[in-house]
Amino acid sequence: MPKTNNKQKLAIGLMSGTSLDGIDAALIKSDGVSVERFGIAFNRPYRKHEYVILKNTLREARREGQPTNKNTYINKTTMMITDLHIEVVRNLLIQNDLLPIDIDVIGFHGQTLLHGPDEGWSWQIGDGNRMSKELGILVVSDFRQYDVSHGGQGAPLVPVYHKSLFSGSGLEYPIGLINFGGVANLTWIGSDDTNDLIAFDTGPANALLDDWVRKNTDYIYDKDGIFSQRGTIHHKLIEKWMDNDYFKQPPPKSLDRDYFNVDEVNSLSLEDGAATLVAFSVACLKEAISMYPKKVNNWYVSGGGAHNPTIMTMLNEVLGNNVKTLNTIGLDGDYIEAEAFGHLAVRRLYDLPITFPRTTGISLPSTGGVINKP
Repeated sequence: MPKTNNKQKLAIGLMSGTSLDGIDAALIKSDGVSVERFGIAFNRPYRKHEYVILKNTLREARREGQPTNKNTYINKTTMMITDLHIEVVRNLLIQNDLLPIDIDVIGFHGQTLLHGPDEGWSWQIGDGNRMSKELGILVVSDFRQYDVSHGGQGAPLVPVYHKSLFSGSGLEYPIGLINFGGVANLTWIGSDDTNDLIAFDTGPANALLDDWVRKNTDYIYDKDGIFSQRGTIHHKLIEKWMDNDYFKQPPPKSLDRDYFNVDEVNSLSLEDGAATLVAFSVACLKEAISMYPKKVNNWYVSGGGAHNPTIMTMLNEVLGNNVKTLNTIGLDGDYIEAEAFGHLAVRRLYDLPITFPRTTGISLPSTGGVINKP
């Protein structure tokens, strides 16, 4: 692990992913390089009416086509998202018997509406300045903007945290991490050197599957694979969906939540649709691993997909029966992204880079994030 003279800071990381299932909050101690997980994490699921508001807001955003502050509906959702995150921070503090004065910084990702890096923007809603004033805590927000405005993809951002977790771990490199959240992304770690880090979005993950389950049942996701494990995979549909220019592009590359059109799934049964969407996500991952310079022998999975037996079984079939969850090595895969944004906030305070040429395509390692003072 690299040495640093930076003071260790207690940080809160917040994450609301593209699966639209809720808000995660986690505490870490970090000097910007090394990381120590701290306290008890907290999750606040979105309630049904909040999910509906978010889905309607996504439609509004697609109608606008680019970031704007002139859409009243979206502005109201921004206020809602900010208020919910403030509520989550307060609950996290109570749960851990902490006061705002104990916290050095909050990393606030916000909620992604659209992702348009090729046009130089990525749109997350959430008012970091208001959060900072309400809580009396320094807040770092808008993590993606500097990267995309300087030629990067703005995603994925978590790889530098992945590297921090595994530096000095004694595990054999290269290590592969699959984040199976709303969109799936892979991090390839070749060594302790930051330059030996490759990452990119591989394709859809839980976002399409969760939407399918919500549309057809009273469930909010494919809990324990109850639907996907009973379905028949429709391989012809997957072949059609895989015939997409995205898979021909070299990394780094990133995706919007709703980039893929999979409307043909509507002709399938609930179970067949779920199984086919899972198999599509895994097929995207299989396509992606050919782009790494050296074979990975140890794969680890985080995000909601780590809890789905159908997903884990398919991943092991594709990657060679060496896929484990991060929990098997003492990490909490459900809160990795929340922890990461706490770490990224500390790195911003110390002007350390959070994006790199082989993770987002930016020309030089660069820091990012807007600092909001109380």
